[in-house]
Amino acid sequence: MPKYYGCPCEGCGEPLTLQDDIVVCPDCGAPYHRTCYEKLGQCIHRPAHAAGYEWKFPYEESQLRTCPACGERTLRDAEKCRCCGAVLPPEEQEPFPVSDTTEDSFDYSRMYRQFGGAADPEKEFFEEAFGKEARMDGIARQDWLDYIGPAAPAYLAAYSRMQLQKSKISMSFSALLFGPFYFFYRKAWRPAFGFLAAEMLLAAPTFIEMLQLSGSSFAPALSASALTILARVCSLLSFLLMLVRGMYGKWLYRRSAASRIRRIQSEFPDARQRQAVLRAQGGVSFGAVFLCLLLLTVGGSLFTLLLGPDLQALFNAFYG
Repeated sequence: MPKYYGCPCEGCGEPLTLQDDIVVCPDCGAPYHRTCYEKLGQCIHRPAHAAGYEWKFPYEESQLRTCPACGERTLRDAEKCRCCGAVLPPEEQEPFPVSDTTEDSFDYSRMYRQFGGAADPEKEFFEEAFGKEARMDGIARQDWLDYIGPAAPAYLAAYSRMQLQKSKISMSFSALLFGPFYFFYRKAWRPAFGFLAAEMLLAAPTFIEMLQLSGSSFAPALSASALTILARVCSLLSFLLMLVRGMYGKWLYRRSAASRIRRIQSEFPDARQRQAVLRAQGGVSFGAVFLCLLLLTVGGSLFTLLLGPDLQALFNAFYG
């Protein structure tokens, strides 16, 4: 969060630094140390939120200069950049340091600055795929960065390749291996619940077999051969579903994210407030993964109520 470095924490008043874990109020955009925000339990400006209060950047433009190392705006009278920590040369001097001749200390960022602009190959790749306006699905690149979070460069690079190849396929091993949990983790709710329901449906032969073995009155009247065929068909479909999930997982996440970003854009037209909300509602969620596990646990518990009285036969069939 470069724009907040050097700004005072709204909780304790101490300057926010590169090493600090910074959180931003999703309502007004005020920055805090995470520990300060958790200690307070809420934003100190909460009473003013209803009146439309918005946190303002505390420095005037005349107090700022551009850091030659990272390109961010920093304090003119500071010795080091508030964003990247680089030592600031006098403004009238050449900003590029003398580079070492060894390969290990080669300054690639300096090379990019000297021969074509900012040291951001991913941004150039994105612009090559989506045009100089850098808008994917009608959404600015910065909004994608704010919403996706730390993994954004990898995702945007993948989307750029997909755009240039005119394809919706990009292998996601996380989606392939972890199934619905991947989509819950990335807050892509529709594919998350859709794949979870599909997995439960394809597990039907196992559920039916358990009902039959336990002598449940709810067990369908299927012969052993019919159940075997159904199990093989569902096994094949489950494998195909896993492949589809892995190949189209990133594309499905993109569609889900684009829908949520557009909704946030319509509700928060102010750029600073929108950025705070995108970062709060985007990113990832371990809580959602826990919710998925909880749903499976509750579903499994409810299913046991349908089992018949012969649980010993069921135990012997599965555990010998």
